Amino acid sequence: MEFVEFGKENRRKIVLMPGNMMSWLQFGHVIPLLEKDFRVIAVSTDGYDGTGETVFTTAEASAEKLEAYIRDRLNGRIDLILGESFGCATAGALFHRQRVRADALIMSGPQYMSLGILNGFVTKSIPRSQYRLLGKLRERRRLPLLLKLYTRTDEEKLLRQFAATPPNISLETLENCAGEALRLYREIDRYEPDSAAKVAVWYGAREPNMKKAVRKLRRAFPGAELRPFPGFGHGEIIAHPELMAAEIRRFMGGAGA
Repeated sequence: MEFVEFGKENRRKIVLMPGNMMSWLQFGHVIPLLEKDFRVIAVSTDGYDGTGETVFTTAEASAEKLEAYIRDRLNGRIDLILGESFGCATAGALFHRQRVRADALIMSGPQYMSLGILNGFVTKSIPRSQYRLLGKLRERRRLPLLLKLYTRTDEEKLLRQFAATPPNISLETLENCAGEALRLYREIDRYEPDSAAKVAVWYGAREPNMKKAVRKLRRAFPGAELRPFPGFGHGEIIAHPELMAAEIRRFMGGAGA
């Protein structure tokens, strides 16, 4: 895993977990806006750290590595962890476990991915499609229709997001991520309801697969703040860094140390 820190050390601490196929650079446009007021720790998980020497295994394993970093480097406490899309799996695991203190959680685009009898397609065919997509991204070719249907956002915005895709992503990493995406809500279904947890659920109003996700998250976190963004598709908040930074500040009660 790769950890990159920005901002003054005495500020409140925010950890940013990127989505599938993304490095910490997914947050490259919002970090300059956040580091003025917060200590920002941006993460690239195993498999996405650009080294070609690591493989993503499970959200739990990623949470354990992140917990060790927080204990060793951040005095065992952070103010907020934000997970973008698949990053919600690691962010949610860390927040729920509370083996280090995490005061708040934002889950951005935590889509419900289970397709029932079609889950075999999710875990096998989709990772292979993603692996082929990596070549298309390097050549700036047209993106697959299935990806655009999944995200409900336009092609140019998607291509700009994929500028944060690191080299050397293995098919094994993509397959493991697909399996973990299916496990996310099975794990959340086991959570005891926590009405006191400071949690926000962000999603684009146009993105699919969120109704069941919201229902399950509201069971686990009855006091969760729901924040749909009108006109947005999946992950489109990333393309609006000023809005994203403002929403984080509002949720955290403003800026400051």
